[in-house]
Amino acid sequence: MMIIKIDDIKVSQRLRELDDTKVYDLMESIQLVGLLHPIVIDSDHNLLAGNHRLEAYRILGRDTIECKVVNLSELENELVQIDENLINNDLSMIEKSEHIILRESILDDLGIRAAQGENQHGSVKSYTTSKLASELDISKRKYQWIKQISKINHTAREILKYTDISNNLDALLQIERLRDNELQIEVATRIERDHSTNSGNIRRLIKDVQNKIKRDSIIEQLGNHKNSNHKKLQLYQGDFREVSLELDDNSIDMIFTDPPYITDDSLDLYEGLSELGNRVLKDGGSCLCYVTQAMLHKVLNVMSSNLDYYWIISIKHGGNNGRHGRGIFVEWKPILWFVKGKRKRTDFVADFVFSEDSGKTFHDWEQSIKEADYYISHLTDIGNTILDPMMGSGTTGVSALGLNRDFVGIEKEKRTFDIAQARISEIR
Repeated sequence: MMIIKIDDIKVSQRLRELDDTKVYDLMESIQLVGLLHPIVIDSDHNLLAGNHRLEAYRILGRDTIECKVVNLSELENELVQIDENLINNDLSMIEKSEHIILRESILDDLGIRAAQGENQHGSVKSYTTSKLASELDISKRKYQWIKQISKINHTAREILKYTDISNNLDALLQIERLRDNELQIEVATRIERDHSTNSGNIRRLIKDVQNKIKRDSIIEQLGNHKNSNHKKLQLYQGDFREVSLELDDNSIDMIFTDPPYITDDSLDLYEGLSELGNRVLKDGGSCLCYVTQAMLHKVLNVMSSNLDYYWIISIKHGGNNGRHGRGIFVEWKPILWFVKGKRKRTDFVADFVFSEDSGKTFHDWEQSIKEADYYISHLTDIGNTILDPMMGSGTTGVSALGLNRDFVGIEKEKRTFDIAQARISEIR
């Protein structure tokens, strides 16, 4: 050990910036019990390890500091610094990953990194993955997971370093598995902006970003998709209570729609739907509409004034469907089935359908195509006309055209209409 003047110690560019909190904690410790561990320098007084301790001594106004002098190569000097940072265990997961990658690179250059498949007991100086993990007191699997973080795009990684996610291994691995630079950067930017802090939030955020990218891609293609005046496909943008006046009476074989039932005018929409069905449906035609359980009695009343109630259908969605404020875990969704006049029954149809996750790619309230496919195929024939007067992002239209039916769609919101138009035109 040697006592060296602080001004004689050379500090080169460090792998990590100084942490003021750690420096001040060390100052307090040094004043109470002195320097517990000497700093490490080489024979030319270049600092190898102990930058925070050295800075604490500077601020305390000390002139000299106890040093351990070692003679190492430039690569070994860097390795000492890396080892100290890793062993101190105050790095974030992102920093650990970067340190581990750099450490393995130096070990390779020094010729002491074990080759893949080499027996860990083959050489005392050979650093296997198991040995490196053991030195950090973590499992080999966790060591490899931490290394994997370094594959996150550099720009995204730099953004994430200054968020709470920087030390969340599970969340970082989710981002790394995206394997898409632009997507990783967008997710990182959203995390920085929205302060998402747990793995569940990250899963939802990644899904939201992926959906946004898909929606934007669809919108970009709008120039290639033109609305058709052909009878097989008619799309209208506007309020169906006004736009539908262009539709001929008794021209529609089936209405399949999902009204926005959590709005101030939701009952008015259902009433308008029943009036529309009474006018444009062919005799015996069906009108199927989604509804929330809390509004069943009200919707039944307003719709039964123009159409005949026929049945109630249960749609069982997978996963978590949320909770209602009345203290209910919502496990299914109803579809009300109305008929204009007398339905001519041709075959039996199920009143219970296991649905699928729609992914909410194109709309926050997007329904699965599975139930649309089932009821359109069972209640109409090829060449029949399907109407969705509140078509949202166009799921009913995609189903109808895919089943060789004609489709008429109406949507009030312009951006949603554009998305539906592009989706449906692509199917055509």
